[in-house]
Amino acid sequence: MGAWDRRKLGVAGLVLAVILFLAVNIFSNGAFRNLQADLTQNSLYSISEGTKKVLADLKEPVTLRFFVSRSLIDLSPGLGTYSQRVLELLERYVDAAGGKIRLDIVDPKPFSNEEDRAVGFGLQGVPLNDAGELGYFGLAGTNTTDDQDVIGFLQPQREPFLEYDLTRLVHNLANPKKKVIGLVSGIPIDADPANQYKPWTVVEQIKQFFEVKSLGLEPEITDDIDVLMIVHPFGLSDKTLYAIDQFVMAGGKTMVFVDPFAEEGSRSNAAMRLPPDHGSNLEKLFKAWGVEYAQDKVLADLGLAQRVQAAVDAQGKPVITNYVAWLSFPTDRLTADDVITGELEAINVATAGFLAKAKDADIEFDPLIVSSEASAPMEAQQFRFQPNPAEILKSFKAEGGPLTLAARVSGKIESAFPDGPPEDKDEKDKAKKDEAAEKNGSAKTPHLKESKDVVNLIVVADSDILADSFWLQIQDFFGQRLVVPTANNADFVINALDNLSGSSDLIGLRSRGFSDRPFDRVIEIQRAAELQYRDRERALLEELKEVEGKLKDLTTKKDEGATVILSAEQKQTVEDFRRQIIKVRGQLRDVRRALREDIDALDGSVKLINIAAMPVLVALLAIVLLIARNRRVRRRYAGSVG
Repeated sequence: MGAWDRRKLGVAGLVLAVILFLAVNIFSNGAFRNLQADLTQNSLYSISEGTKKVLADLKEPVTLRFFVSRSLIDLSPGLGTYSQRVLELLERYVDAAGGKIRLDIVDPKPFSNEEDRAVGFGLQGVPLNDAGELGYFGLAGTNTTDDQDVIGFLQPQREPFLEYDLTRLVHNLANPKKKVIGLVSGIPIDADPANQYKPWTVVEQIKQFFEVKSLGLEPEITDDIDVLMIVHPFGLSDKTLYAIDQFVMAGGKTMVFVDPFAEEGSRSNAAMRLPPDHGSNLEKLFKAWGVEYAQDKVLADLGLAQRVQAAVDAQGKPVITNYVAWLSFPTDRLTADDVITGELEAINVATAGFLAKAKDADIEFDPLIVSSEASAPMEAQQFRFQPNPAEILKSFKAEGGPLTLAARVSGKIESAFPDGPPEDKDEKDKAKKDEAAEKNGSAKTPHLKESKDVVNLIVVADSDILADSFWLQIQDFFGQRLVVPTANNADFVINALDNLSGSSDLIGLRSRGFSDRPFDRVIEIQRAAELQYRDRERALLEELKEVEGKLKDLTTKKDEGATVILSAEQKQTVEDFRRQIIKVRGQLRDVRRALREDIDALDGSVKLINIAAMPVLVALLAIVLLIARNRRVRRRYAGSVG
């Protein structure tokens, strides 16, 4: 074969190699499009099994419109990174939904039809400039019956709950009917005589999102109830407890508020001339659910205590003290990785109780709100009749903390009525019910000895968390009632009901963390360097300031209009000062450069590993594999010859 032929063969081989490379890439992009390996710590770029189940259960198509303004992304590079994160997660939803989700990416340019659509959906616009142009970064979803749900603005701070928000939106569109909350309450929160028979503000806000049915204290829990909300239950009959028990056994979601002393409820009861409040409990049900709660104990906490006016002293001056029974829980006492409490800032409670997981209980008990270390249980009797906060503080001793105020309870449980429904004491009523059931042809509901599936409960050891006086201020604004929240009590309740009213798969979703991960090693080096050099930098800055001050005093006069005339000696001093300033500035630059040396060294090491070491490692691995292959070929050849 001539040199020309070999050259043509080499060119042809190179062309074929390029064609093969392109063909493999095109094939892999199509064949392995859905194949991924998520190696992030919290699997940020994968969707959970709960989300997959929600998407698999979609009965009708859903359209998602991701409104993202390119001009807004250009102004905020961090938002650009997050928008890519949102887009990639949405694409996972499209792939997992099997054709039931359609995704549109919309750039709503200012004063365009696309912007009109964003405004029509109720998305929140962000000012881009002084000309009134707005940018958008939100999501709008619709179904085939024109129902819609939106996320007005995709806040990067809410990234840990991004999957929950997206799955919730899809689930709401797949189940557009308003959820029903069944209310069983021992205090009149839906029509309080102390409030001119108006509902408490938290109930009014709940009604904006849900349909609320007041069931009384002898409830008939019908199939249309999505979530049962039980508030300060006392004096409930076994018949009522059994109805609640079977609702939970059948998979009904429930939120319970018990209280050793309901302060606001006690005032409402007094208005209706009812007996004094001695607390509430669901002892029989709690025992079956694996929850411990003491009706005669109040959670006291010096670390979270609110300042109150306790009394007046002998001189008639008010005594301000810490009331250890009125507590304000800040962000660090609220569970950060649960969607219910993850973004709340403060929860206020009054004379609350506390909860715990019962020994040997086979349940998941996840605290949502916990007290500080400076907490302890105290006798509820001390708080029920004209308590003196100053005297109570004297007797307080921190022990046993932290304690749990609210918790999420889940798991398989057994009925609190293992022998079946309680006997109806009134035989006539029992006979009438049996006769009516037989006449209507309705079968008797079978007794459930254990839960059909995992139950989902949220238990809160306080009912005053719902009362207006502990979480909001009402102001008069030109004759209008203006509600100003001072804590996130209503947000907590609505978040909990919203979470419970979704599917069990949706309830199971948890925080997934942030995609923007800090370089912990870099931060550690930076802190160490700052500790080492910051004192030197501060001393140099003070020296520089002193020298500049002396130079200024020497070259200026305080009297206006005065001409500065310097002697030769003074001029030399000025030059010395200037040289000293240059020297100090140089030392400052050296110090600040030293702050970066370790970080730059780490940066160089990382680049070396990524740019040089990894390719070398791959090449060495290829050489080892080639040598091993050649040895196998030689052995095979030697064996065939022999």
